[in-house]
Amino acid sequence: MLKKKTILLGVLLPVFLVGCGGDVDSPKDKQVIAKVNGAELTMSQLDYEISLTGQNAAQVVEGFANKTLENLVSQQVITQKAMAEKLDRDPQVMLALERAKRQVLAQAYMKKVAERNVTPPSKQEISDYYSNHPELFSRRRIYQIREILLDKTVPIAEIQAKMQESVSLEMLTNWLESKKVKMQSAIVVKPAEQLPSDMLSRLAQMQQGQAMAVETPTNISLSILLDSRDQPLSEEQATQAIKRFITNQKREKIIETEIQRLRGEAKLELLGKFAAKEKEQASSGIPQVENTPK
Repeated sequence: MLKKKTILLGVLLPVFLVGCGGDVDSPKDKQVIAKVNGAELTMSQLDYEISLTGQNAAQVVEGFANKTLENLVSQQVITQKAMAEKLDRDPQVMLALERAKRQVLAQAYMKKVAERNVTPPSKQEISDYYSNHPELFSRRRIYQIREILLDKTVPIAEIQAKMQESVSLEMLTNWLESKKVKMQSAIVVKPAEQLPSDMLSRLAQMQQGQAMAVETPTNISLSILLDSRDQPLSEEQATQAIKRFITNQKREKIIETEIQRLRGEAKLELLGKFAAKEKEQASSGIPQVENTPK
């Protein structure tokens, strides 16, 4: 039964999301392109499905549009069968549909807020960002790295201590093998902008052949710098990338501020065990977030 519900949700959610696009006014969007047991499928639904693939509906080849329409028809017949069996009333299906609705509405609102308030980066902002991040631009480098993923048989502190002994890579891997550590190794070539900022700052200070170890929730990542070469970008070359990054930063800040504003204006009442937890925090002196209307 669980597998049946999972398949159903995979079909119902795309159909549900198509219905969240709002009223459609243009004649093209209202154009009926197929009927499935009397239920109409419109051009707006087809265009939306195509847009989810990252393509422009006006530019896709006919074969791709036909295949997408076939998928829509399949979704419709399965959805009709699910409705006939009253699966839309199944508690788990109802929860999933409500969750999808919340996500779509929240994303639509935050997109509207961001687009309404974000301002294009100024020339000074772009210039400042370029100057403040030489590792990404004026001193940008391409790094060749051997990445070795280790399980957690040996604690990272012990591995780091062994690395401090200035042993060779071969000696280090032999030592790890003697400890029965499982390893997966690969050589990657990445420009500075594709590396995490904390990793990039450390790589920029490393010499060829040096290594660093980083612990993640699931494994330990051992990175050995094999080679690096200069490949700087001028401010002019980097301008578009900097614009996108600054704009995304502004969007994130606007969204975070709006979420805090809405939460501050909302009346929040925690009930049951969650109310009891809140009282415990209040009695222990932990500051509480005020969520009453202003």
